[in-house]
Amino acid sequence: MLFLGQQGLLPLEHVVQAFHTFSTEYPDAKVSIWVGTDSQKHGCSTRVVTSLTVYRQSKGAQSYQYIHTLNRLLPLGEKLEYETHMSIEVIGQLRQILNEKVLCYELELHIDGGHRGKSRQHLQRIVGWAESLASVYNYSIRTKPLAFGATSVADRYAK
Repeated sequence: MLFLGQQGLLPLEHVVQAFHTFSTEYPDAKVSIWVGTDSQKHGCSTRVVTSLTVYRQSKGAQSYQYIHTLNRLLPLGEKLEYETHMSIEVIGQLRQILNEKVLCYELELHIDGGHRGKSRQHLQRIVGWAESLASVYNYSIRTKPLAFGATSVADRYAK
């Protein structure tokens, strides 16, 4: 899995290093890493973007995206499941690298669904599933309107 960002295409381990360098520029700033996925239909296919964003509270952010295409369209429930699955998969790999490098960052899973709109009928199931894995990978969950990693960052690159 290669992520596209300011330094070009990088494997996840190098993204972690870039995030660490970025986060140490302001050592007193609270730092968290957002992982969110969004997808958009493009003709008969679906562009899926998983975004990793290191956010320094009041001091800026940096992000990298993993972009791939599915050769089919997804119904809404399956779309939310797939997006959340991609984010959790990346969080698992990210947590492993952070543990190996003895780096401590707060991880947030940003789900592209909320209590308003069409996604609300699937949200309880998706959040329940994500919560069942949260203690394994040590992350918190954000949904719309606070899921900026999915609804703003990943959405920008999925269009």
